[in-house]
Amino acid sequence: MERLYTLATIAHKLSASNRGRFVSEDTLMSWVRNGSLQVERVPSNKRGYGRYPYLVEEAHLVKVLQDKGYDTTLIVPNA
Repeated sequence: MERLYTLATIAHKLSASNRGRFVSEDTLMSWVRNGSLQVERVPSNKRGYGRYPYLVEEAHLVKVLQDKGYDTTLIVPNA
């Protein structure tokens, strides 16, 4: 089964691990809006997903982050 990450989790891990490159949920949401990050909406009956209720598949996340120059091994250890 494919692991899913929330935008809040991705932002937190990127900000904590990439040598001072702060990444906010708003930055990730701009990637969603411009089409570079594909997401699926969290069902409305679930809570606790941060400001934006979206999930990203691990394989897609790794590809997008590599394309943008981020170190994915700190976020997804087996990438």
